[in-house]
Amino acid sequence: MIRSFLLYFFIYCPLGVLCPLIGQYLSSIGFSGTQVGTVTSLGTAAAVLGGMFWGKVYANAYRKKCVIIIMFLGAAVMSVAGLSTNIFIIYAMIYSAMYFFQGPVHGLCDSMVMEGKNNFAAVRAAGALGYALAVCLAGQYAQSHGLSIIFYIYSAAFIIASLIMRGIKEPACYSSPDKKIKASELFRNKKYVKLLICSFFLMGTNVGNSTYFGYLFREGGGSLGGIGLAFLLMAGSEAPFMFLIPVLNRKFSSEKLLYFAIGVCTLRFAFYAAGPGWPLLLGTFFLQGISNGIILVEIVRYFSKVVEPRLASIGVSTFYAVGNNLSTIVCSFIGGIMLDAFGAGGVYFFFAIWNLTAFIIYGAMGLYKEEKRV
Repeated sequence: MIRSFLLYFFIYCPLGVLCPLIGQYLSSIGFSGTQVGTVTSLGTAAAVLGGMFWGKVYANAYRKKCVIIIMFLGAAVMSVAGLSTNIFIIYAMIYSAMYFFQGPVHGLCDSMVMEGKNNFAAVRAAGALGYALAVCLAGQYAQSHGLSIIFYIYSAAFIIASLIMRGIKEPACYSSPDKKIKASELFRNKKYVKLLICSFFLMGTNVGNSTYFGYLFREGGGSLGGIGLAFLLMAGSEAPFMFLIPVLNRKFSSEKLLYFAIGVCTLRFAFYAAGPGWPLLLGTFFLQGISNGIILVEIVRYFSKVVEPRLASIGVSTFYAVGNNLSTIVCSFIGGIMLDAFGAGGVYFFFAIWNLTAFIIYGAMGLYKEEKRV
């Protein structure tokens, strides 16, 4: 458990370092707003392809830890390699390669931790703490050492994670030379497909909020410094709710708890769409903990529950590729259009409708009913 806590802390640190500041770095080396959006979108697209590729490799590998270590080190090398150029095409290719390695690691680690029968909610909370701490510290380090420092921190975190991974128990291998595991097997499972469709209308707004919340906060009268505080409070609030999940599960099934969190997420974005001032945005930081803290744990557990154990790793990585990353591309793209046309309130109106669609699908398809583990 201690190794798992440390592993998750360090694999989520890179996201906390990169996500809030990547736009600022790209602007500092001369990229336009359109080029910034193109680079980040290409990275997410590469994560979709990476999820499908590495999920299959991992599912059929006999030494699964080695696969994840290669992904950690590949992301670390590519992040630093990007510092060698400010040419748009070359940088976009390097950044995409970095996300090809980085994008699927969280899903595969999720599958590995759950297979090891560890307390996934508590382990995932360590990731939320790592993300929140990285968000807090990255800006300070970048201010004193320059924006390029974020890539060195990103690389160092993944190198440390690769060392920790060596001490994690090797997962079981369900593949054999005459029977390879294929992603196509997942789509024969109707419950899995229903949940994947629902996740597509749920997960993208999470990353979209990280991109567009700053605009909402500034429109509400907040300062640039206040944005960092808001992100710290919101990201930090996820960990306590993740720790509470095992307690909540004594009274409510995971399926119903997830349904509740989707509803909270929808109402949260509808509230943001109304254009509250910055004090209200700061004062309601815990809404992210209630919604994301539950969703990020329970949806992964749900996906692993509805498939056979031998398909769990490829099932979770496919969810990250399609339900999470592909959804992020759509939400980021449409969010940008809504921002230009209607301002930040329009972005969050779209997010609310997007998540309301997930809420309706979840209820209409009966996904709230308790599922027996396959």
